[in-house]
Amino acid sequence: MGDVYHEFLLKRKMTAVGLAVRVFFVSVCFSLVCLGIMFVQPMFLMLAVAFGYLTRFVFQQTDVEFEYQYLNGECQFDKICGKSRRKGLGKLEMSKIEVIAPEGSKELEQYEKQNYHMKNFSSLQKEADRYIAFERKDSGLVKVIFEPNEEIIKEMQKAAPRKVRIKGEKMKEY
Repeated sequence: MGDVYHEFLLKRKMTAVGLAVRVFFVSVCFSLVCLGIMFVQPMFLMLAVAFGYLTRFVFQQTDVEFEYQYLNGECQFDKICGKSRRKGLGKLEMSKIEVIAPEGSKELEQYEKQNYHMKNFSSLQKEADRYIAFERKDSGLVKVIFEPNEEIIKEMQKAAPRKVRIKGEKMKEY
């Protein structure tokens, strides 16, 4: 039997904090350049160059994408900053999943009342089709918010049909 592999790239919406930090760093750079030119001080220009590098770093850190990679019953989550740096954030193992359902489903209610650790790998868009997964780990219950594409969620349902509910479909009874 062949391996099942799907991947999906999702761009995260800019947060208000990220935007504020970007505006702050750009305004500091601009101010330092203006001060350096007005007072003919090389110290201000050197500080402007240093803040320019910091601003570049801030722009990379606030430009976030998530990549979902599904391979044979495991969904790996990676964070990509500035389209250049990748960091693994964790994975969902279908054997440890309690339930996966669309956000707001009644299947999630009993898990929402428990103590859990939350991980959000979504785009933060209001109109997005988010899914919630509850996974049982050694450290306890973990809630994962993500936005898989149709292929990934269907493969998850094939791997664990009793645990995965797809938006618009009724939960299968066994």
